[in-house]
Amino acid sequence: MVTAFNILYSAAAVRRLLGLNSSVPIQLKKFAWVIWVWVKGRRPTFISKRVFLQHFVEWRKAQSQGLRVTQRLDLANHYTVRNPRQNTAYLVEQRADGFFCTCDDFNNQLEFFTRGCCKHGYAVLRRLGLSSLNEYLQAQKISRFPRVHEAVAVYAA
Repeated sequence: MVTAFNILYSAAAVRRLLGLNSSVPIQLKKFAWVIWVWVKGRRPTFISKRVFLQHFVEWRKAQSQGLRVTQRLDLANHYTVRNPRQNTAYLVEQRADGFFCTCDDFNNQLEFFTRGCCKHGYAVLRRLGLSSLNEYLQAQKISRFPRVHEAVAVYAA
């Protein structure tokens, strides 16, 4: 079961971060800025929450690499994202405030973080020529208020 804690701070993430195989038992405990990590047969260690957050994003970006994105002709700002390895497909909607996907990962992110971007969203971002959700959101702000930004640019010059 996915929880607010284990969606971000998971044993699977620890295994990827530390290069461990999947059978090693791991325990995690949350502190203010770090996660205490105990791996069977090793001394306990601390991993920064920031490292987990960065891994959360980078893992989804990496997982988006093999996905196929097709723009929908019947729905404006919609894409079908297919995973040929798993034979799955999800619908991704491009919105001014980000992307909306029909996958479970995105819905879990919405539930626990109120926004998010899954691997399907990152595949669409890459198709649009962007490397991050922040880059997309900045572009949306500029395109919604072009005159304000032009005026600021003229004034600053």
